Amino acid sequence: MPQAGEGEFTRMSDVAQERRIGMHMRTGRGLDKAAEMIKALQLQAVQIFTGNPSAWRSASVDPKATALFKEALAEMEVRPALSHAMYLINLASPNPNFQKKSREALKAELERAEAYGLQYVVTHVGSHMGDGAQAGIDRVVSQLDLVLGTAAGSATCLLETSAGGGAYVGAKFDDLAQILSRLPQHAERLGVCFDTAHAYASGYDVAGAEGMTTTLEQLTAIIPAERIRACHCNDTTVTLGGKADRHVNIGQGNVGLEGFRALLHFDPLAHCAFVLETPGEEMLEGLENLNTLRSLR
Repeated sequence: MPQAGEGEFTRMSDVAQERRIGMHMRTGRGLDKAAEMIKALQLQAVQIFTGNPSAWRSASVDPKATALFKEALAEMEVRPALSHAMYLINLASPNPNFQKKSREALKAELERAEAYGLQYVVTHVGSHMGDGAQAGIDRVVSQLDLVLGTAAGSATCLLETSAGGGAYVGAKFDDLAQILSRLPQHAERLGVCFDTAHAYASGYDVAGAEGMTTTLEQLTAIIPAERIRACHCNDTTVTLGGKADRHVNIGQGNVGLEGFRALLHFDPLAHCAFVLETPGEEMLEGLENLNTLRSLR
């Protein structure tokens, strides 16, 4: 096996430079303002809400505004672009009425994403409400089969790793691996979003370079790297396995700068969107976090 000399270091550095970094962008001020902010921040990837994340009903799509936003993303070469589905969705719910609402909401979000020029929709998997992880997984599989079998367009659904609070499905990588393996007919439209803060809160030690690399090797050993399409880059002050979803600025939590450096230099995930969901204003704290993450490339 050849040693990693200067030539090898240069090759790995070149690959690292390709990492596409972005952030979650608010759209409440209008899609035109969001596009201006994306340009000002020189984002290479972006995530948005296409509606109210805490309400079942979303405003109807404005064809003109979304068409202009879609065009702006293409012109600025912002890709991939993601939406985050509403927080109310619970595909693992034992309640038939809640299942129906969740199914309809996710289907609508996948179809809305198309209008906005987005390639991916990130969703939380949901809670089994005490019925046990396997029962929850079984329901997620059946609900996703119905959603992906009927949703128009080509947007891909990404199942987000969970922080593990309550009875949530997806805190263990094995949960998501099982869901993917049971839906081979939807492989082209179903993937995973890895969240660094959630992983730490659910018990995966992503602190520092060694912890992050070990966890990513564990993740990609059971979920093919090509099925992982996005990484939410969030530091956290939650204790390891604390099962709480709390995001802090990059380098100010337990993951640390070296943890994020290892994530950005993990070659099997070079294709991912690396998206910040850190607190604060986009042009203040957001820009600081962007610059920090970019410096680690």
